[in-house]
Amino acid sequence: MEINNSVAAWSAGLAAQRLPRWDELPDIDLYLDQVLTLLDKYLGPFLPENGGHALTASMINNYVKLRIVPAPVKKRYGRVQLAYLLVIGLLKQVLPIPDVKALLESQFEGAQEQTDGGAEKRGFAKAFDCFCTLQETAFADMARQAAQLETAAGTRPALAMEMAVRANASKTLAEKLIAPDTQM
Repeated sequence: MEINNSVAAWSAGLAAQRLPRWDELPDIDLYLDQVLTLLDKYLGPFLPENGGHALTASMINNYVKLRIVPAPVKKRYGRVQLAYLLVIGLLKQVLPIPDVKALLESQFEGAQEQTDGGAEKRGFAKAFDCFCTLQETAFADMARQAAQLETAAGTRPALAMEMAVRANASKTLAEKLIAPDTQM
């Protein structure tokens, strides 16, 4: 099964996708059904085609109960919750939820500097935008790798194996870096 240009075209299309930055997130509070619709819009291009919804209402409720996502105020979700959910929607694909929580705590919790109004978080916004840039860069790198590997690997199964092995190596290193008691 030879690889055709569809893999390169698909990965290039994915690399062209852009995540919303903090200032592009709605500045009005949303109800859960609106959040779900928005998450599907933002995350849909980054998820498997047959993967269903990015997140479900029950998943979001569980993340709130587990204190991974700040609780909504009067059943409404603001920018902070939406940003958390966007990150979770992407990272849960490769890391267990406890590791996602640890990353969120280490990257976002310390970055939450309250402004005068208290609703927006300057440091948090910067950390969120940095995450978006990192994710987009990773997809662009993947597109370049896919184009190079198409020629070298020769077949779709060989390319799939190469990418799965790379993903496993990256996941293993991420888990090692997340674990607080790990000696390096």
